[in-house]
Amino acid sequence: MKSAVRTGIFGIIIAVLIVSFYLYLSKRMTSGGEETKQPEKVSTMDQVLEKNFAADYPGTARSVIQWYNKIVLLMHDEKTTDSQMVDLCDQALHLFDEELLKVNPRDSYIASVRDDAAAFESAGRKIVSTGVCDSGDVVYFSNGGKKYAYVVASYFETEGSGYTRVYQKYCLRQDSDGKWKIVAFQLCDRDGNVTGDIILPAAG
Repeated sequence: MKSAVRTGIFGIIIAVLIVSFYLYLSKRMTSGGEETKQPEKVSTMDQVLEKNFAADYPGTARSVIQWYNKIVLLMHDEKTTDSQMVDLCDQALHLFDEELLKVNPRDSYIASVRDDAAAFESAGRKIVSTGVCDSGDVVYFSNGGKKYAYVVASYFETEGSGYTRVYQKYCLRQDSDGKWKIVAFQLCDRDGNVTGDIILPAAG
């Protein structure tokens, strides 16, 4: 009798273990029979380089500068390879107005960005973070039948033990497809007041 009881208990334990193992496997398997994997984190570099601006262009002037700032940060990252730098430049060119593209031919623009990044590294300067003004602070206006927008962006930079914050006022123009494209930018203060008369080419 005791032997039969022990056998019965042993059988129940085995059955419980089998069911538990089956449930464990079921949780690890998808409905298609493949093991579920945790989604991989997408780096900012991958996010920027995989962005298809032709098919999925930013919808507002502010969001254009947000994307441009992501590109600028990566351009000034010492870990960025030369091939990545070229790809970043190609992505940035998607955001430029046709007039800006005329004065920034691809090869010249890439060379300019490389020189700028090298100068930053040589001086020990780094762009730590960037910012863009609130949507309510974007200034819209029309001129010559074209729609324009001013967007103020900030760049927090370090150099040695010092730091500074640089502000730039971007001018964007809406093209025939309704896309906001960068025309130029000017150095300004935090309130958007221009601090110089020269409009700089938006070369990063």
